[in-house]
Amino acid sequence: MFQAFEWYVPADQKHWQRLFSALPRWQSIGISSIWIPPGCKATSPHDNGYGIYDLYDLGEFHQKGSRPTKWGGKEDLLQMLARAEQLGIGVYWDTILNHKASADHTERCMAVKVDPDDRMKEIASPEEIEAWIGFDFPERGNRYSAQKYHWYHFNGTDYNSLDHSSAIYRLEGKKWSEFVDKEHKNYDYLMFSNLDHTHPDVKEDIKRWGEWLGHELKLKGLRLDGNNSGLVIDVFDLVTNWAAVKHYSDRFQLEFIEHLERTVGSEWFFVAEVWLSYIHMFQILEYGF
Repeated sequence: MFQAFEWYVPADQKHWQRLFSALPRWQSIGISSIWIPPGCKATSPHDNGYGIYDLYDLGEFHQKGSRPTKWGGKEDLLQMLARAEQLGIGVYWDTILNHKASADHTERCMAVKVDPDDRMKEIASPEEIEAWIGFDFPERGNRYSAQKYHWYHFNGTDYNSLDHSSAIYRLEGKKWSEFVDKEHKNYDYLMFSNLDHTHPDVKEDIKRWGEWLGHELKLKGLRLDGNNSGLVIDVFDLVTNWAAVKHYSDRFQLEFIEHLERTVGSEWFFVAEVWLSYIHMFQILEYGF
């Protein structure tokens, strides 16, 4: 799999066009699959897509400063994917399911500050905050999905407009997922407005999006961002286990993948990054597991 982008690609909204032109050359030298960037609408036309705003806007609606994403418009994306299919090159979509960014409006809710180094430790009393956490997608409206997002669809955020303070806030009545990496005691919260993957609305909207994406675009699978899932062999204890997803529930990830296998097809392939800072990483590299 060839990574068909990098962080400092020019923000000229022409990257899908560049890939369209490059595909025949890549096919001639044996490249059979490519990983493309997250092409959903993000915080601005310069955002690489990881500050994700709207999953359902693939460069089709004038939101967050432009109609195209940094990478280009939807029409260019579809042309590039059609050429990749003609050339027998599989395409894997970079998928951001952990958070949302650049909300449309603020909402007030109760929250508590937690220690950045120990997310399970509260460091203040609960307080009312005003958070940028309301998502209406006004330019897209109800096209493709009628789901809107409010404070109760999230479990954490990082800014209080009432006193202009930045901190990690856990929202009232919410818990961090226990099925995540244990860095900082719990690494459910990464950035922006952190989605609550136990909320039925969130789960159904993301699963519906994955199904929609699979029918909307000619893809071979997904690359899952914010993920630490992989097979780990401890050669000293001879224990085989699965590392947790880094920043969102591995239980939900399994539910999401199983839904896509039923609705899009079992031939889809899923790949994820592995961020391991401890000895298991060296064991994997040394012993080839």
